[in-house]
Amino acid sequence: MLRLLHGRAKAQTGSSHHSSPAPAPAPKTPLDDEDLLQEILLRLPPNPSSLPRASLVCRGWRSILSDPEFLECFRKHHQKPPLLGFFAGHVHAAPVFTPILDSPDRIPASRFPVPQNRNRNDEWRFMGCRHGLAVLLEVSRREAVVWDPITGQQRHVSFPPEMHTDDWNRWHAAVLCADTADGHVHGDCFSSPFKLVLILVAQRARAFACLYESASGAWGDIASTATRDTICYTQPSVLIGNAFCWLLGEADILAFDIERHSLGVIEKPDMKRYYSSVRLFRREDNGPGLACLSKLTILLWERKSNYDGVVGWEMLQKTIKLKGLFPRKMPSYDKLVYLSGYDEDTNAIVLTTETGNFTLQLDSAQIRHIIKRDYICDNTFYPYIQISIPQVIHSYLTLPFTNC
Repeated sequence: MLRLLHGRAKAQTGSSHHSSPAPAPAPKTPLDDEDLLQEILLRLPPNPSSLPRASLVCRGWRSILSDPEFLECFRKHHQKPPLLGFFAGHVHAAPVFTPILDSPDRIPASRFPVPQNRNRNDEWRFMGCRHGLAVLLEVSRREAVVWDPITGQQRHVSFPPEMHTDDWNRWHAAVLCADTADGHVHGDCFSSPFKLVLILVAQRARAFACLYESASGAWGDIASTATRDTICYTQPSVLIGNAFCWLLGEADILAFDIERHSLGVIEKPDMKRYYSSVRLFRREDNGPGLACLSKLTILLWERKSNYDGVVGWEMLQKTIKLKGLFPRKMPSYDKLVYLSGYDEDTNAIVLTTETGNFTLQLDSAQIRHIIKRDYICDNTFYPYIQISIPQVIHSYLTLPFTNC
């Protein structure tokens, strides 16, 4: 039987001395050019799922996407990191991460658990996020905590001795990455030097500020200035130029210049009407602005120089009418709307309403419903932005490859 089959094979294929030529190799496609492929992959959107999903195509793509040099180029290419979500919560309670991206880029809240108190007597206050870092205050221990939500790493910094006061006061803090290379999109601000500013407003009469630099591990000199009001816990800092700025109770602005180590107060504009809610924002020219809610209209103030060089406040002709932007079911009375957060990178205000929370882009007046609910809450929203999720990407890229 074997001989018969062998004979048939020879009859069909011809003499064994003249075998068929090997098939020609398949023509190369543009994706076979690794340099061109890297340029294409470099232009994937900087969303959390982009690189992990692309890495599942084949081993070659995974090899490129897991290369540290490629990841560095990817971060440099995308200068505007995505807004992953907000840490939202009350003043005296740990906030919860609230994602705003759609699937498959939606990061679950459990991915970023906020550090908890060590014991019942400790009270950690969430002060805000910047450059992928968050800062909390453990007031009972007179300690600031710089926290990386991605890795869970923490750096505890004791308050300067001169600010270990037991008097009635209000505290606040702000943090930034000191490595300005590539616009803070190097992907690992926690291992880079950072700067931390601690604010204390005592007895509504005087404010104090001190700058800590992790590179030296030391606090600088304490700056102070007179104030007319206290600082608002629910108003995190806004970085405007070289200054951290906080809104005080009656809309004055407390500003600490990081370069000069100086502290001062910018008096509020002459507001002739009552505003139900006010938020400090950063203008396009890197100056301070105030967004003021009056009924269902947001009025914008900016601080600028006139023809004589005198700096003062001016109300812009541009207003944002919310009534036409909200869904039809939105109530029409202003007491159920207030400004509850601000993202300085996208220049967007967070609005709280009876139907949930919205982001409002101040430049374009585009509105987006990010949280849906049928009741109003008084949470403060702290934006969290990150160019990439190294640990999430790494968890995908190190899984056993089985499909090719």
